Amino acid sequence: MYKCHVCGRQFQGGRQIDDKSCWASYVNGKLTYKELAAMYGCSARTISRRISKVTSEFVPAYPKEAVVIMDTTYFGRKFGVMLFQDAGSGRILYRKYVRNETNEGYMSGLQILKDHGVDIKAVVCDGRVGLLEGIIGIPAQMCQFHQLQIIRRTLTRNPQLLAGCELLSLCLTMKSSTKAEFSRLFDEWCGKWKDFLDERTALVSGKTTYTHRRLRSARKTIAKHLPWLFTYEEYPDYDIPNTSNKLEGTNSEMKRRLHSHNGLTEQNKKKFIDEFLKTWEKRSQ
Repeated sequence: MYKCHVCGRQFQGGRQIDDKSCWASYVNGKLTYKELAAMYGCSARTISRRISKVTSEFVPAYPKEAVVIMDTTYFGRKFGVMLFQDAGSGRILYRKYVRNETNEGYMSGLQILKDHGVDIKAVVCDGRVGLLEGIIGIPAQMCQFHQLQIIRRTLTRNPQLLAGCELLSLCLTMKSSTKAEFSRLFDEWCGKWKDFLDERTALVSGKTTYTHRRLRSARKTIAKHLPWLFTYEEYPDYDIPNTSNKLEGTNSEMKRRLHSHNGLTEQNKKKFIDEFLKTWEKRSQ
């Protein structure tokens, strides 16, 4: 209700503000305080006050069984969210706000899902050190895209050595290869370039070091992760994805939404993310 200080007439102006609708437009419509203020015919400060009254908490629904994709995405150096997603439905099964990504956090999340009656058929994750080895009793799939990214970071996208070019080309065929075929070609590459990879260079100190350390590092990471790169082949009935791309898509959309609202406090970021996950779960059902 507004009042004219000249004539004393009272009247209503703008649109009536509904806190929940305003909050939904803020999160899902990517509208800023100024844009919402213009929509409702009020000040940005009023919109801020109305939105602050809205509470949002993500409450997951636990399925009977699921293939779980898990990963952590960060919003700055010391604030991130660890997500566990159902590979089939796309629903977020569990979320945890973290300062740092830890294997203990992932193990704890899997145990929480088990405690709520979820039969975890398989897990898809990246190649975090010690994580795959720590998943006991559940089939684990190493994300093939993450493996390819590791190789690209190690060798660059345009290796100068012929051995590096051949190894990168081999890794590019991973998604369309079988485990037997990929393993055979990888073993052939290792045999072909063994002497080359064993070459050493003398240092000024008199000691020696391996000449092609990046190539050796790339070979080591493939050999280390190979037992988990084709797990999906061993369990065809589970429909295990060979990458975590579905969860990466969720993370990307969440970051795009948050990018429209720079300057949020950590508490408001959590409320925003919880609202996004609630909406995302409804879209996935």
